[in-house]
Amino acid sequence: MRAAAADSLHELVETLLPEPALREPLVAALFDSDDPAVRTAALSTGCPAGLAAEAVEALGDPAWQVRAGAATALRAAASGLAVPTLAKALGDPDADVRKAAVLSLLRHDHADARAALATATSDPDADVRAYAARSVTSARPA
Repeated sequence: MRAAAADSLHELVETLLPEPALREPLVAALFDSDDPAVRTAALSTGCPAGLAAEAVEALGDPAWQVRAGAATALRAAASGLAVPTLAKALGDPDADVRKAAVLSLLRHDHADARAALATATSDPDADVRAYAARSVTSARPA
């Protein structure tokens, strides 16, 4: 039931996409929910410029799903804010959060992002290593 409600909230926010004046306050209100499913749904809408700080803060959430959503949302944030935060998320105890961080770092064409991805090639989780190794391999000149 909560998952369906969170999906409905996500659809509502996406419908408001062309209207940032409506979208940002709604997403901000969802960030404040006590329910991790609602906070995750808020993060799944992306990272509107005015809410990047909330996504960074959400990387400290007790629920791994929220932290993974925050890492995913930061793929659209400015590199100066996102890259150091995502690099730090590579140390998260949950492999799904680390995978989300790696996938988001791929979106940032930044030397620090490439360095963080190179470090992630030695992650204890095979999936994290594979995503990171693929990114490092694809970044090499032909």
